[in-house]
Amino acid sequence: MLFIKIKNFLWDNKYTIMLFLSLFLYTTDAYAVFDSLKEAGQQIFHGLRKVIYPAATIGVACVCIGGMFGNFNWKWLAAILIGIFVISMAAGVSEMAGGDAADLQGNG
Repeated sequence: MLFIKIKNFLWDNKYTIMLFLSLFLYTTDAYAVFDSLKEAGQQIFHGLRKVIYPAATIGVACVCIGGMFGNFNWKWLAAILIGIFVISMAAGVSEMAGGDAADLQGNG
């Protein structure tokens, strides 16, 4: 009985098992994929870094101006400040993930 259940399980999940084995056994191209993802991430970061800090400054100023008129929104202020923190710490996170901090701190 147990043999029949195992055989049926393997037969019903044959494509999943083949996919798992192919991903497990053929990982030689993973470096190329992650290297291209790293390069794309660096390009995106360099492009956004020039925009995010001025936009965040305008956002904080708008939240503060709204506060002067009695419409202070803590959620917006927290979202802006968390976003600024994440962007400013991106170099350290990239270094911990295996990249080089100089990749994100350059003028690119």
